[in-house]
Amino acid sequence: GNRVTCRDWFQLSLKEGLTVFRDQEFSADVSSRAVKRIADVRFLRDAQFAEDQSPMSHPIRPASYMKIDNFYTLTVYEKGAEVIRVYHTLLGETGFRKGMDLYFERHDGCAVTCDDFFASMRDANEDVDIEALHNWYHQAGTPSVRCERRFDAASKTFFLTLEQVLPKTPDEHGSDAKVAQLIPVTVGLLDAATGSDIDIRAPDRGGRVEIAVVDGSESGKVGRGSRVAFPASSNGSSSDDPSTSVVLVLSAMKATFAFKTVGAPDGASVEPFAAGEPLPSLLRNFSAPVAMTVVPPFDTKESVFFFAHDSDPFNRWEAAQTMARGIICRAYKTAAASISDTISDADYDGAQCDFASIIVSDEAWPAFAGACASIVDDAANDKVDRAWAEEALSFPGVAALLREVAPANPVLVHRTRSAFVKAFAKHCVVPLKRALLTCEKESHAAKDAGEAYDIDEKQTARRSLRAYCLAALASLDVESAKAVDFDAAHVLRDAYDGAQNMTETVSVLNALAKVDALNDDDANGVLRATFKRFLETWKDDANVSCTYLSSVAQLSAYVSDVVADDATQNESASANPALANVSAVCENSNDAFSNVYDAKVPNKFYALIGGFARGNVCGFHALDGRGYDFVVEKLLEMDKINAIAASRLAKPFTEWRLYDPRRALMMRLCLEKILAAKPSPNMFEICTKSLAAE
Repeated sequence: GNRVTCRDWFQLSLKEGLTVFRDQEFSADVSSRAVKRIADVRFLRDAQFAEDQSPMSHPIRPASYMKIDNFYTLTVYEKGAEVIRVYHTLLGETGFRKGMDLYFERHDGCAVTCDDFFASMRDANEDVDIEALHNWYHQAGTPSVRCERRFDAASKTFFLTLEQVLPKTPDEHGSDAKVAQLIPVTVGLLDAATGSDIDIRAPDRGGRVEIAVVDGSESGKVGRGSRVAFPASSNGSSSDDPSTSVVLVLSAMKATFAFKTVGAPDGASVEPFAAGEPLPSLLRNFSAPVAMTVVPPFDTKESVFFFAHDSDPFNRWEAAQTMARGIICRAYKTAAASISDTISDADYDGAQCDFASIIVSDEAWPAFAGACASIVDDAANDKVDRAWAEEALSFPGVAALLREVAPANPVLVHRTRSAFVKAFAKHCVVPLKRALLTCEKESHAAKDAGEAYDIDEKQTARRSLRAYCLAALASLDVESAKAVDFDAAHVLRDAYDGAQNMTETVSVLNALAKVDALNDDDANGVLRATFKRFLETWKDDANVSCTYLSSVAQLSAYVSDVVADDATQNESASANPALANVSAVCENSNDAFSNVYDAKVPNKFYALIGGFARGNVCGFHALDGRGYDFVVEKLLEMDKINAIAASRLAKPFTEWRLYDPRRALMMRLCLEKILAAKPSPNMFEICTKSLAAE
């Protein structure tokens, strides 16, 4: 940004997208590349994909804006980084570096545009056609790619037909006809019997598989631009091995790629498709920012097979996420179908639903739960990357699930997911306890040996697995915990006392947020005492106090005796402990919170009010509307102090179309209330676009 900068604000993604990509690559180099990629994609899907589907959808280079402050967005930063990664995937590491060198040679000391960056990459790699990549800069929305798989046993040929669908979006040119994006789909083929990668090299590369585009069309032009490419670099990922992965470059709206077995070269005897139809490992390492669907869909057996055998760690993670998402969404639909709009508010949000029975009766549950138990055991025995295991078993969140079943009741989705996590913990309780004990023994042994705290891959992975096991076991209901002799209150108190670093300390706070403290007096006492100790220790640290505020925002039980005592006198507070907590911290109730919250500090506002609106589903989406009213009040107060901060936290209301009719109406009225208060231009743009979008 100092040596080469943007000509104007429309080019913001030019430097920010590149900066995020460089940061991602640096972090991957010094840690687990697979885990870093998974974490980045999880965030992209949960947050940026949601933005793509919202009234604020825009391309990475917006065509217009009212306030540029509103375009420091996830699309400009995170999706911008993914577009840079598309360059890297298509050109390879060497070609990408050639493009960067030419870019600096041409533009050092200049203010430039996204077109200048594109031209440097293109001109430095004249042998690679990237012309259609330019479309990512001016077309908004997340492309959907439909992949149809078919095997012809007679000709020993496997076909993949890729078809992209580009959504209409509410941005300035979003309803115009869109042209095909350039989408690299990295693919590997798994042997259906062994799960090993099939060698898909062509005969001239020492293999027995010919890969070709056999059909493609765009505006009537067959095969326009779509092609086959082999990875040109290696960064330690299976998706970079040219013998087991190939990049199918889709630059038409639809194209079919054929993998055909050819005669064996001298000395070769292995038939690539000897086990019959292979299983395609698609979009390895998440090679493009798209939503992929497969036809026919992978069944439970196939998904478990990927989870166990795929050499690409991203797609192994994806298999676990897909199975979990399917079970939770089916359970939600079953629960929602049993609820009438005319019943009580409590029953409307599923108070009487037996979620656990619905979940464990799902046909995919036994295979899924068994596979997860094996992964926990493997992690305990250090047979798999422990940090990867933690990611694989961190199931889709409410925000991601809502988009799968929208319009939906968010509290019902939350309760379904919570029941799923409890069912998982109950099924895997033995390996979870074993893994927790193993991590604790290793930590104590390392401490006794004088091992210093470090952020190396081994220590980080051990801390990740330990924190995961604590939170999973803490989620058990009181009776289930007693049945397996897990005293959450005792374990978490000891864990807090024995914490050797901030990561371990905060992991206890996160686990306490999972405990059913409203129905367990011991856990309730530990929760309040632990949060009080944490606040007393860190209240004067501006950064760590934000951690306290965001942790409080997630709680569903009272954070202190002060709040609990007040709630007994206040019917509305007792009905919504989460809101009571956040309100008390805002008001510094009875000086119990050491004036830790200051609305004039944006990060504290984001941590407490943003944490509540984004992360506390039951508190924010309470059916009486008080959670919405509280956040609107705080937004309007902040709008007078810091319009940029306020407008960013208005975005939960812009998603009102995702919700059930009762909540959608209340949220729409909140937007109208904000507009009636004559807000800042920043807030005005967010609210008007949300109400105007179809």
